[in-house]
Amino acid sequence: MTMGKQKVVDKSIHPLTTITSITPAGVIPDITQAGVIPVGNYKGVPAFWDLDKANNQPLVNAELAHILGILDGREEGYDLRTLTTVVGVTSPIGTILSGTLVVPAGEVWYINAVETNVNAVGAANGLVGNWRCSLWTDRAAAPNAGGQSFHPVAGLPAAAGALTTTIDEFGAIAPLLVLTNKIPLLRIPAGGILTFTLVTVTAQVDVAVASTIQLFGSVGKVLVA
Repeated sequence: MTMGKQKVVDKSIHPLTTITSITPAGVIPDITQAGVIPVGNYKGVPAFWDLDKANNQPLVNAELAHILGILDGREEGYDLRTLTTVVGVTSPIGTILSGTLVVPAGEVWYINAVETNVNAVGAANGLVGNWRCSLWTDRAAAPNAGGQSFHPVAGLPAAAGALTTTIDEFGAIAPLLVLTNKIPLLRIPAGGILTFTLVTVTAQVDVAVASTIQLFGSVGKVLVA
């Protein structure tokens, strides 16, 4: 004897016709050569499986296991950039000196420290230093093409006669040392640019002084484009 009504559940398999507004044919140029298109259940909704997120992006962790080169601030134009003020040239307040370091094609850099040495020793003028990364969007009212600066606009000042050394670190315990440090290593793919800048804060550059930016870290194995 049946007590009450029975609810029949349809357990048959049906094609996923309403997965998204995008169809496989719309995203794959030649659907006849596509092979298997993986799909899954995401929060109760059928969805295409993102192979980039599932397989490609996790390889970033594996890139760190391969040290194919070191970065230690020893090679000018590679992991070291020197900016030198010019003697006898009038440099109004706000004159900018800049230099760049570019990750070469076929390389990926993992940086654990960026050291800047803003040097005004023996000079009557002061300087303000800073550095930028092309990967970071500059949200200033007038965005800088080189990307957002690591330090605020006030930068890293070196008063006349002084040398200011600053080490910005990246890594798991880095913020324990200085709050402005960052937890992940700074990963910069090929073509990424770091820009080192100096700004004069007095009206005349009266002596040649060299300031530097040095990068410390390693060159990984490129597994993620």
